[in-house]
Amino acid sequence: MYMSSELFKVIKSKKSIFFIILMFLIPFIDLISNMLTVYKDYWMHKDVYGGVLSSSMVLHPAMGSFLSGGSHGHIAQMLLIWILPIYLMIIYSDSYIREVQYGYNNIVFSKSDRTTLIKEKIKLSFCIPFFISFVSLTINFILAQIIFFGGEDFKGMTIGSGFEGICLSHPNTTYLLYIIVYSIISGGCGVLCSGISYLIPHDKIAYPVVSFIWIVQIISPYSLTYAIQPFIEYGPEYFIPALVTFIIVVIGITVISYRYKVKYDEI
Repeated sequence: MYMSSELFKVIKSKKSIFFIILMFLIPFIDLISNMLTVYKDYWMHKDVYGGVLSSSMVLHPAMGSFLSGGSHGHIAQMLLIWILPIYLMIIYSDSYIREVQYGYNNIVFSKSDRTTLIKEKIKLSFCIPFFISFVSLTINFILAQIIFFGGEDFKGMTIGSGFEGICLSHPNTTYLLYIIVYSIISGGCGVLCSGISYLIPHDKIAYPVVSFIWIVQIISPYSLTYAIQPFIEYGPEYFIPALVTFIIVVIGITVISYRYKVKYDEI
């Protein structure tokens, strides 16, 4: 019941809806960029190509999809992945900060079981970004299958014997797995943002803190992006430590914030 009411607040918020739509659409900027890179010259000079574009000149659908980072400059990836916490805070994860600002946080906790409310908020903080990411990237991948149908180009990468070679041997399956992993990471980021909001219920502090925690994991030698982007030279020896670190950070902050709000921050 409480989760439904919280979800209704998100749907009613124009600001939340705007950033949900933005998160949903950014991957398609990358898809359009890849499509123009592959087909623009062919469309303009079909006679030069003999009216047919070789499959070796067309990106493989998995390579042309968002997570693979096939576009020049990786602008769309940077717009979404690097500032993901900001989107998630605005969409829902800073809801407790807003309750504090409007002065009704104590009223909310006094009317219902505090433990249940916090658990429901944490669940929703995970489910919203997971759902947005999963649906957006799945549609993106389906469209890539249509746009780059029959494509075989992996930007010069060749099938070897390592992890990268295994991924290239099963590109579509690999990409689907990465969609799931990225969606889970997005959900985890939402939970992280929610936990920071409970510990620091001030937007001018919470936003920079959660952004710093996220960016550190992005620019680390064991970058979290290695667990997000398929068909790269960084294998399990890089992305497993990145995932483990991220999971520890998310669980640690969630447990600390939960215990603080339930046991120590009494009304």
